[in-house]
Amino acid sequence: MKDKTAPFFQLKLPSIAVIFFTGFGLLACDILNVENPNSLVEEDLDNPAAAPAIANGAEATLTNALGDLLAPYSTVTDELTWIGTRDAWLALNHGETDDPLNEFVDGAYASINEARWTADNAIHRLEGFREQGSLQSITPLVRSYLYGAVTYLSIAESFDNFVISDRQEAGEPIGRENLYELIDTAIEYTDEGIALATNGSAWETNLKAIRARALYSRALWNRLKPQLNTQSPLVESSEAVTAAREALAAIGEEANWRFQIEVTSATPSNNLAFQVNERLELRISEAFAEPNSENTRVDSVTLQDPIDEIPAPFLVEQVEEFTSAAEYADYTIVSARELHLIIAEDAAAREDNGDFTTAINNLRALDELTDFSGQVSARDLLEHSRQVNLFLQGRRLADLYRFGKTSPQWNSSRVTPGVFFPITNSEITSNPNVDFGD
Repeated sequence: MKDKTAPFFQLKLPSIAVIFFTGFGLLACDILNVENPNSLVEEDLDNPAAAPAIANGAEATLTNALGDLLAPYSTVTDELTWIGTRDAWLALNHGETDDPLNEFVDGAYASINEARWTADNAIHRLEGFREQGSLQSITPLVRSYLYGAVTYLSIAESFDNFVISDRQEAGEPIGRENLYELIDTAIEYTDEGIALATNGSAWETNLKAIRARALYSRALWNRLKPQLNTQSPLVESSEAVTAAREALAAIGEEANWRFQIEVTSATPSNNLAFQVNERLELRISEAFAEPNSENTRVDSVTLQDPIDEIPAPFLVEQVEEFTSAAEYADYTIVSARELHLIIAEDAAAREDNGDFTTAINNLRALDELTDFSGQVSARDLLEHSRQVNLFLQGRRLADLYRFGKTSPQWNSSRVTPGVFFPITNSEITSNPNVDFGD
């Protein structure tokens, strides 16, 4: 396994312990028997009793990072539209992804890099406890592998370049052509977590589903990078399909299963939800829903199912859940719905109408929709089903690019199809190995 234990380049040494112990209400705990956990030093984290708190820290930084990242990502797509006052949101809404000075992408870069380091460091420390025979429970380590996998996937699916540094030596840009290595790390982390998880446990199921998502993402990468392929955009991956079927078997009878990271007043809030529901800087766009008379919130979902010609039921449910949660909307990391979509897309890529029909109808049955029997093209139904079932989950921009679609808000002079976010200003100004344009 590659050594990724060092923190990212900008992380200040005194903040290391605080990162772990600010997660999920742990500031008041006496797990290390100190008077003030805010004054912990890095050495305190070498105590095996800190294992649950270390894993919680990895979850907390990922929770924070997902909101910071999904807000600009979703704004670039047709999922959200800008209605506020900040020009950097407007630039994103116009489809501009390549500006390293965009303040919201810059903030997302820093947050996801912090989450990346925290997960890697958690894995390193907890693996050390395990080797010493002092890890009291395997669950914190399993969780840390899961959070690491999600973090690496989120980076690879949102950025075109990235830097993994340590605090002694600045790293080099990975390069667009090598970014798939981060997905490989995510797959490796799911494998490690599954091997350690209790057989039949919820954590094993979560990891199996994330592994299927990661294998799909690895195959999708070849349609997007280093060159965009709109001529053959569908993903065919027997590995991803096998993993998806294994995950569905582990899920069992919970047909509408999903793995979510919970957001509450005791966790970092969801910045995506805050910008939409509280600050009103962004709004769910007309491609999905009609706004109210003040143009600030959703009035009703208008995106219709192409067969039943009714507002897509799951989208209606998701919009209501998201908007009613204020700034505390949970993050869906992976779902049974996505697993069915992986299987359906592979079948469509192979032009296997029987397998596609079975998979897509397994998905449609979750919403009691009419079975597909050729009423529309398989490709059109697949695209619609991904649009509805992966709403605000960080998948949409890749689909717009590869399917040759656009957002109504895009300004053609600011859009470069196939381009995702760059290494941003905070890294460029602190890392001598990075220049503008990397």
